[in-house]
Amino acid sequence: MYRNQRSNGPDVPPLFWALVAVVTLVVVGFLVVLILVLPAPEKGAPPMTSISLPEEEYPAAEAVPTPVPATPAPTPTATPMDPAESLYQLVYDQVDGMEQTLTFTAEGLTQEQVEDVLARVQRRPEFFWLDGYVYYARGDDYEVGCNWKYEDPAACRTQVEEAAAQALAAIPEGAGDYEKALSLHDWLCDHIVYEHSEDGSDQDLYGALVLNRCVCAGYCAAYEYLLNQAGIQAETVRGQADNGTGVESHAWTKLVLEGEIYYTDVTWDDQQDHPNGYNYSWFAVTSDRMAATHFADPTLGAEMTPSSATACNYHYRNGWVLESYSTDDLVRILASQQGDNLTLLAGDDQVYQQVLALLQDGEAAISVLEQAGHPADRYTYYIAEGDLTIDIFPVS
Repeated sequence: MYRNQRSNGPDVPPLFWALVAVVTLVVVGFLVVLILVLPAPEKGAPPMTSISLPEEEYPAAEAVPTPVPATPAPTPTATPMDPAESLYQLVYDQVDGMEQTLTFTAEGLTQEQVEDVLARVQRRPEFFWLDGYVYYARGDDYEVGCNWKYEDPAACRTQVEEAAAQALAAIPEGAGDYEKALSLHDWLCDHIVYEHSEDGSDQDLYGALVLNRCVCAGYCAAYEYLLNQAGIQAETVRGQADNGTGVESHAWTKLVLEGEIYYTDVTWDDQQDHPNGYNYSWFAVTSDRMAATHFADPTLGAEMTPSSATACNYHYRNGWVLESYSTDDLVRILASQQGDNLTLLAGDDQVYQQVLALLQDGEAAISVLEQAGHPADRYTYYIAEGDLTIDIFPVS
């Protein structure tokens, strides 16, 4: 019987398979030895393929804040100017340009408000050529005809500015508020004569600075104008005053010196019968001192603002105030002064009367003057109604 067998290739001898087994054992053994010889990586160490760089090559990263978009600043909202102030500026500019006919629209303003604006402009000392006005209104539209006091206001303005430049040039170099106000006070007293006129110039800047004759309104117009030019805030107060013989219309000046409010009456200080031509009785006084004889009407000008400052008062500034009566204090005040014009301010009416009583006793007064270093054979003194100042003039 024959068995049929299927063959995939030629028959391999047994010796061949023995040789293959030996070679396989050798290779496997070599690999086992190699694995045992190589060191195992430490726990936590980087893999064999990682590369370590020196520490300084890894600078610490700074935290970069996430940029926050800037919040845009709010757009400032312009505060609308008060309609009356806008109108004032408009009218002011037209008058300053010497326009004799003014036109404007006063939307939202009453007739009373328009008239108040026109009155304020009329009172500005620099517009000395204005002499009233008439106006016509059609709804909110106005036409104002200005009356002119002078035929050629432009030429008059030039003369005023030239005179003002002379007054301002007389201010000492480096002067502060006090020195400026005092210098301008003295300049006006030196250059002006109190005198009425028929043409109305006695009421304004032109009469005061160019013609050098005026009444209280002219003094105030000139003082306010010059102070403003010198950088000092000032305005005119109008009303009445008791001059000792009666109450009459009057004007004086409200000004700001070294941040404080004061009042000055240049007209009353300009005393033609005073040995020096003027004094400082009403220079930079308090509201109470001024109100004792001066009665303001705020509808005509500036109002009286309460003020008790004394640092820029002439007598307080120099230490020449006799607060209470004492011969020693009186001697000290007079000894601190030089020349033949000695002055003091009494703290109140009682002290004032006590000093007057001394001066009426010639022997006692001469003794005080000698103790103060002002020996004299005789003396004169100056007082004015309503004043608390006394000026003494020793005569050898």
